Amino acid sequence: MKTFARTLAGLGLAAAITIGVAGNANAAIADRGGDAVVLKGADLSDLVGTEPGKIVGFAWDGKWQQIPVQVDERHTVDVRQLYPEGNFPPYVGDNTPDFDLEVYADPKTLSGADQDATFDADDELTFMGGDAGAPINGSSVTAPAGVDPASAVSVAVNDPISGEGGAVYLFEATGDLDPSAGKDYVDYEFKLTNLTGTQTLKDDYGYFSQFNPEDSTVKTDDYELHSIDRWMEDEMKITMGNSTGVDILDREVAQATKTGCGRSEYTFSGRWTQDTSPGNDGNTDTEGTYVAVIDGPVRAIRSYMGANSGPYVQREHIYYQDHEQNTIFLRVHPMLDLYSWTDYSPAAIGMTYRDLKNTGGVPVDGNPDTITPAGTADVANGAYAWQQLSGPQGSVSTVVGSDTDIPNPNFGTYYLDDSTPTASNEVQCGGDGQSIGASGFGILGPVTPNTDPRLGVHNNLTVKRTRYFGPPSDGTAQAENYTERVLKPLAASAAASPISSGRARIKVKLLNKKVKARPGKQVRLKLKVVNNGTLAIQKGTVCLTSKRGLAKKTCKKFGKLAIGKGRTLKVKAKVKKRVKGKRLHLNVGYTVRTEAGTASGGQRGGFNIRVRRKK
Repeated sequence: MKTFARTLAGLGLAAAITIGVAGNANAAIADRGGDAVVLKGADLSDLVGTEPGKIVGFAWDGKWQQIPVQVDERHTVDVRQLYPEGNFPPYVGDNTPDFDLEVYADPKTLSGADQDATFDADDELTFMGGDAGAPINGSSVTAPAGVDPASAVSVAVNDPISGEGGAVYLFEATGDLDPSAGKDYVDYEFKLTNLTGTQTLKDDYGYFSQFNPEDSTVKTDDYELHSIDRWMEDEMKITMGNSTGVDILDREVAQATKTGCGRSEYTFSGRWTQDTSPGNDGNTDTEGTYVAVIDGPVRAIRSYMGANSGPYVQREHIYYQDHEQNTIFLRVHPMLDLYSWTDYSPAAIGMTYRDLKNTGGVPVDGNPDTITPAGTADVANGAYAWQQLSGPQGSVSTVVGSDTDIPNPNFGTYYLDDSTPTASNEVQCGGDGQSIGASGFGILGPVTPNTDPRLGVHNNLTVKRTRYFGPPSDGTAQAENYTERVLKPLAASAAASPISSGRARIKVKLLNKKVKARPGKQVRLKLKVVNNGTLAIQKGTVCLTSKRGLAKKTCKKFGKLAIGKGRTLKVKAKVKKRVKGKRLHLNVGYTVRTEAGTASGGQRGGFNIRVRRKK
């Protein structure tokens, strides 16, 4: 198909794309602007083999608008590759291969660069739903400047909630177009503070029995997050709307049980001596690694592994402008209960907590509340529950669920608001020692089966928490809307766009045919310019020349000219004093600009005017 299309394009100056897309041709995606469309290379087979930095996106709104697109390369590696070579007991072990896993490729980490440097089947291309434009149905439109028209791929985008449709068009750039389109929705600054000089994350990270202090920040127009180590997030500021922007986070918690600190975000990060349990201080069995640290124009990715006896337990943060996808891939031997929750700081006091079972809400004030807990049916096997804190500080709504093949799992949500937690199942492993509006997900046991592929028969368990950052006005209705967005993501399908040949061309006619030129004088000409090509013209210039008749080249500019339409121009040309003959032959040249680029040409034959001489 591409070879045929390029052959057609070669017959004229440029090519037009004729695209038919199902859906509402008059609407783009109105209410899903913050949601992403993520397509695998396998979904975009006509772009497979293209250099990632050459794939650009456009939306149509009566004219082309470039939009940011991002390609993130993925590949399959043996997970043992994600740690340095050597023998590292007790958990990673020797260099024996373990199991294959598809991960993001990153040359800054031990994941390494993708072996296929082109856009391939397992790579991901992402753009935002809010950047989709209107579909072009059954009409001929010229490709934007700076792209190969024959590479055109149309992506139909559909919102299964509202039924609205939109479209994005992808091309291979031939010039210097930047895939970011000059935009940056997420700013991710990853910084390891213990590296100096020429040290790098890949070669000098503390993979074994040590912590790795960070000063890493994710910032968008809607929120800001800060991390001090792999599992250690300690700041959250909401800046959406009229939110105050105050830091409301104490810590992000990952804890093996509510009754002790033997396994928590502190031990996962090699910070044994920094938690509240002095019995941990002599331990050194900590192993951890980064999989990917990616900062792109559409999203940022922070992916790491290592949770003590689960060296391949993985947490992956994908940050978008108004939300974060926070996913834990559990790969560990049988465990008891496991939890992941957000513990807020006293700065969150005054907010209101709500969830799907407590829509009326309770005050976040450090005083315990009696609420109805969510159960397994609310969060297991593709179901999602929501939790929300909202107030003048802003709103954070967390939609939580799981993908698992564990039979009859015992899952639930977690909530504790108590400034002085003292119960045996309220142990605080760090932070400020308080539990302010703490909310999250729990695997309640009594035993979670093996999820580590290295240990033979195993189950799969992935915990998904999507956090939306909104203005103070967010409430129950908005939280339910967020949940529906997670349950029903934007749908997209891609198709190569048929190509027809096109050409930019004009015809110039002389209207005042009885006009006579006088030697040494100006002659006033009335011309009609007609677009007789197959591309709409944005602007152009007509030039008249005559080696023997005109004193100099004479040009006249004109504006937009649709296919088949004409425009009248008045031109003044200076005739030479010593013009010879009874007729003056004028040659016609032109330069026109279309959405496909700039073209120059000449009119065959030109035209003649009479010469009037003194008697």
